[in-house]
Amino acid sequence: MASLGLRFLFSLVLLVLVPAERVTAENSRNTPALGVLAGEPAGSESVFVREAAELFGTEGLLRVIPKPGDAGLNNIAALLTDPRVDLAFVSGDALAQALTSDADGTLGSQLELVLKLAPHEIHIVARSGVASLADLAGKRVNVGPAGSSNAVAAGPLFKALKIAVEPISLDAQSAMAKLKDGTIAATMVVGAKPTPLISEIPAGLGLHLLPIEFGPDTEPRFLPARFEQRDYPNLIAGPDAVPTLAAGMVLLAAHEKAGSTDKVARFVTTLFSHFGDLQAQDKHPKWRDINLAATLPGLARTEAAKAWLAQRANRVEPIAASAAGVSSSSLPSEAQKETLFEQFIEWRRAKGH
Repeated sequence: MASLGLRFLFSLVLLVLVPAERVTAENSRNTPALGVLAGEPAGSESVFVREAAELFGTEGLLRVIPKPGDAGLNNIAALLTDPRVDLAFVSGDALAQALTSDADGTLGSQLELVLKLAPHEIHIVARSGVASLADLAGKRVNVGPAGSSNAVAAGPLFKALKIAVEPISLDAQSAMAKLKDGTIAATMVVGAKPTPLISEIPAGLGLHLLPIEFGPDTEPRFLPARFEQRDYPNLIAGPDAVPTLAAGMVLLAAHEKAGSTDKVARFVTTLFSHFGDLQAQDKHPKWRDINLAATLPGLARTEAAKAWLAQRANRVEPIAASAAGVSSSSLPSEAQKETLFEQFIEWRRAKGH
């Protein structure tokens, strides 16, 4: 009995003497870690990961770990093979290229859609001596490392515009340094506006965003978009908007990947259930342009996403229909909802919202 009493007293002493920080660190080590491959460290995808991680707080449910990537072909490869990677941001262009070049046609069954993000804008930042895209002909333009979301979009873009540039493969930070010292004429960045890579460019350097017009040649692959002064006050001085293009971006998981499935399910359930928190004014504005129910042809949703959406539809739609005096049979299909949502986003863009 004396021995038990001493042990109890010793436990009390430990509670007093062991710092709270050590207990927190111990809990952190025991919490499952979910690795998310993003893009450049200062890219918009990294912002999305950090803001999503805030939903988990210190409850011990999951530690969301951002990992720098290329939002392109390398992200797909790492998602399928690296045990430390559970989710990956991948551009729509990179995914399409990977699926098209898949020799045995099995890649689509190995990937699952977690979230279809709002389109990411194409930024082409140039020096003061470059007034238009046509001025880039024959000049050195950074398009990013091979296989990255930037590089995969750059080829079709310049081909559609019929502009032959000298492509350079640099990471974003190196490219900005080369742009400032005049080694290259421009650099291209695919990212959701405002992306830190562009926001962090100091004003007064003579750098500016080149306009990219939407037209028949770019329509099959890209969407119309624009930049306004409020997006990049450091680069846009006047009230006139700068037209540009946008490309797709998705968040993917690997189908039944060992050690990932349960963690991905926890992530999806929490993200979807608290999605309103991500649409607050202090978060990246692109969260407000995401439709959780949006699908991607040829790619299955994660089971957790399907279950959450199905539960919500069964709970909410009959109530909403009854309140509005509309029969459930007249409610729009998921495909119709997605089309309407995308039309709404385009209307918002046109109005400058």
